[in-house]
Amino acid sequence: MEKIAIVGMGFMGSAVARALRRSRPEIKLAMVEKDPAARDSASRDLGVLDYSSTPEDIWEWAELVVLAFKPQDIEAARESLFPKGVKKHSRPVVSILAGTPIRTISDLFGTGQVTRMMPNLAADLGKSVVGVSFAPPMDEAARRAVLGTFAGLGTLLEIPERSMAAITGLCGSGIAFVFEFINALALGGVEQGLPYSQALPAALDVVESAALLLRESGVHPEEMVSRVCSPAGTTIAGVRELAEGRLKATVMRAVNAAAMRSRELEG
Repeated sequence: MEKIAIVGMGFMGSAVARALRRSRPEIKLAMVEKDPAARDSASRDLGVLDYSSTPEDIWEWAELVVLAFKPQDIEAARESLFPKGVKKHSRPVVSILAGTPIRTISDLFGTGQVTRMMPNLAADLGKSVVGVSFAPPMDEAARRAVLGTFAGLGTLLEIPERSMAAITGLCGSGIAFVFEFINALALGGVEQGLPYSQALPAALDVVESAALLLRESGVHPEEMVSRVCSPAGTTIAGVRELAEGRLKATVMRAVNAAAMRSRELEG
């Protein structure tokens, strides 16, 4: 697929565009975006063609269309893309709209060739975990084409659509939970006298190195905690505070709340 149109160039749409530009520089990109500043940035920095004044024309130009606007804007987007009413077509559509099932995209945008994806902001770096679900009509060749095109976003996990809410809670929203933890870790350093300008980079290094240790060693996280905790030492004192503050339960509730909200949006 050499010509891809992105409808919506907010944070996620722009992240997808940058990932595609980085991993597949030969691809031609076009956009539909209502914000002039976002259009100017995408045109200037990424060489994205602007179809915002004639959005209905992207169906003739593009080989694949990415829907990346806010879910609540779906009706307005459909009307702008099909000003004369929806016509059935076979153009592949990739949706990254949270809480919007494949059947809704298929019904509103006139195609059975629908892929649903849930990336996060790390797609910008090619490091996102991306849940991927395909509409049943898509054959193996079409699925491989989509996976190959979007491999630059990060790790693509093909899952049944019923698992998309879980991926949303764990990965799509989970990155924000990690941001919160990193900030809290840095603020703990500030409370102990470090300037934030030193505490934040240190917290980032701690989290990155912890993730690398787990990935490279294959050791269970609880075993790693026990290795760090010396008897009557500093770490076990802090771990006790985390346990009394119900860190595990709180994080699990956060993932569950995000997943439940995704299911609510699906109706």
